[in-house]
Amino acid sequence: MNISPTIFITGTDTNVGKTLVTALLGLRLQSLGVRVGAMKPWASGCEIVDGELVSDDAVFLRDTLQLEDDMNLICPVRYAEPLAPLVAARRLGESRDVMTPFRDALRAMQNRYDVVLVEGVGGLTVPIAQEPNGAIVTCEVVANELKSPVVVVARRTLGTINHTTMTCRAPLKSPSHFAGIVWCDATRIEENDVAAQTSPQVVEEMTGLGSLGQVPYLKSLEHRVLEDAAERFLWWLESFRSGV
Repeated sequence: MNISPTIFITGTDTNVGKTLVTALLGLRLQSLGVRVGAMKPWASGCEIVDGELVSDDAVFLRDTLQLEDDMNLICPVRYAEPLAPLVAARRLGESRDVMTPFRDALRAMQNRYDVVLVEGVGGLTVPIAQEPNGAIVTCEVVANELKSPVVVVARRTLGTINHTTMTCRAPLKSPSHFAGIVWCDATRIEENDVAAQTSPQVVEEMTGLGSLGQVPYLKSLEHRVLEDAAERFLWWLESFRSGV
């Protein structure tokens, strides 16, 4: 059986819109007739609901893409404190294996879907776990393990030039590669914000990566609004679909 491909979605920081872009990616692919699965394998800042930790981001992905998968597949590792997963685990005194649950869940998702979207936590250098030999597992390590295209979600406002160019210098190992950048206005941006108007072009010149589109600030995240937004960006998915 062929292993379904993955797309890894990372960000230049936290709260830049990774989950929203992951959902829009999924909706766009679904509109092309692709069976899409989505995961947020490690989530922190979860809330306790009926005695269980629940990730709002994972629930958003499940509901937006109308997935019927168990939450333990979509989001197998969850922490309450809003910290990097490794830090949250250390503060709990945990040393559990968090990579095997991810790999098992991913394998199950790959058996169900044509493509699986994997949303990272924070940016590429965020520590997820520590191997028995002491090596730190980061999102970059995971992206390389997946051998997948990496979509970078970035903001347009002041400071993004440094954050985004540094992210795109991560040493991905072929066939993993940066597919391009999605500029996401996770918060409202003033029309006269010069940094927002000029930074994307500078970043694209410095990194050699193209823009996969811009997601405007969305006042509402209702399904119809999301579908409309998904239709307006990410032309790259057309070419990706041919390889699915």
